[in-house]
Amino acid sequence: MTREIVIIGGVAAGMSCAAKLSREDKEANITVFEKGQHISYGACGLPYYIGDVIEDHMDLVIKEPEDYEDSKVTVKILHQALSVNPEKKTVKVRNLETEEEFDKEYDKLVIASGAEPVKPPFVDDSIENVFTLRTIEDGQMIKEAALSKNVKRVVLIGAGYIGLELVESFHNLDKEIIVINRSANIMKPVDQEIRDILIEELKEKNIKLNFNEEVKEITKDSNGMVKSVVTDKGEHGADLVVVAIGVVPATKFLEGTGIDTLKNGAIVINERMETNIDNIYAAGDCASIYHRVLKKNVHIPLATYANRQGRLLAEILAGKDKSFPGGIGASVVKILDLTISVTGVNEKLAKDNDLDYETVFIKGYSNAGYYPGGKPLYVKYIFDRETKVLLGAQLAGEKGAQHRIDALSIAIQQGMTLEEIAYSDFAYTPPYSGAWDPMQVAANVAE
Repeated sequence: MTREIVIIGGVAAGMSCAAKLSREDKEANITVFEKGQHISYGACGLPYYIGDVIEDHMDLVIKEPEDYEDSKVTVKILHQALSVNPEKKTVKVRNLETEEEFDKEYDKLVIASGAEPVKPPFVDDSIENVFTLRTIEDGQMIKEAALSKNVKRVVLIGAGYIGLELVESFHNLDKEIIVINRSANIMKPVDQEIRDILIEELKEKNIKLNFNEEVKEITKDSNGMVKSVVTDKGEHGADLVVVAIGVVPATKFLEGTGIDTLKNGAIVINERMETNIDNIYAAGDCASIYHRVLKKNVHIPLATYANRQGRLLAEILAGKDKSFPGGIGASVVKILDLTISVTGVNEKLAKDNDLDYETVFIKGYSNAGYYPGGKPLYVKYIFDRETKVLLGAQLAGEKGAQHRIDALSIAIQQGMTLEEIAYSDFAYTPPYSGAWDPMQVAANVAE
């Protein structure tokens, strides 16, 4: 019997679900509504496209709507979901090209609408060269503006992952860069020891850092182009501004449905990605995720989770007995010559959740001390005071921080103690580590 599966959102979670479900369930009739022009693309590659490391935006696109023409998947781009009626099991949709509105019935509904940038009141859409970054279209506009010979000074408002990745993008384009952040706590997933290393790297590359400044206004010239960013401490001239102060789940269209959400609007789901409303599921950046250390639902908008949840949800919709195990926020970011990676909880999360913890912070090296080319590799652990079980880890360095975090993520998931990590069977050769890997050194120092 044919079932109508409607998916709202056609990027990571939505298209992962649609593609897998079309293979798993031949009876499913799948319709995807995506309000943007593109589906199934690598949004995490947008900063590298803007910085011209990736020249063609189509290199980020994995699939296009026509790739599904011979399948049971119907993809409708430029179609925005306006509301959901759980009682009638319908979604009200607007065709953004014709402005036509219609209702689409479903048997099962998957909400994969993602997250959207926070746009504070000082963002005036009438001012040219002021941007947020979410979609390929955003990336195209930013890159086109940045490549103009008239754009010499870029102001980045916000110093989270996106803002700091864009530092590298504009640095590659030889722009003068000013970073403005409301507090000194840039890159919130890391603690101060790692943050200090990052700040030093930014200063070495002549990035101007303005912390503890609150933006009041963005001004424009007589031609409607951005002129400056005004804060509570002064005024900064600007030829291009990107606002990257965070994201929120794109779930406003669900108001009145009765679907449970976290305070920020993230849809609360269980291990089978079910909401509290029958036949409605959610996955990706619009949804919560069960934190395996904190033992509660949180919002961690990462592409890794979106893709995995989408694929697994397809198997669940096809009738398989599957469940998503949750996560611990493992992530890695490259900023100029520095790589920072994190997993598990940081000190703020540990304090906020009343965990009884201790920490250790060490300076190690990416390879054996006698082997040329070694670089400092900093390691911080957060661990349970009594049991010595690892709860969180942070690494920073020019070499070696990007993959070690995977081993530590598994260690946290498995509830390993510092002693177990110290005596784990890590491979060794001088070009890549010492006989005691920095991960083990940190565990030994903590013990």
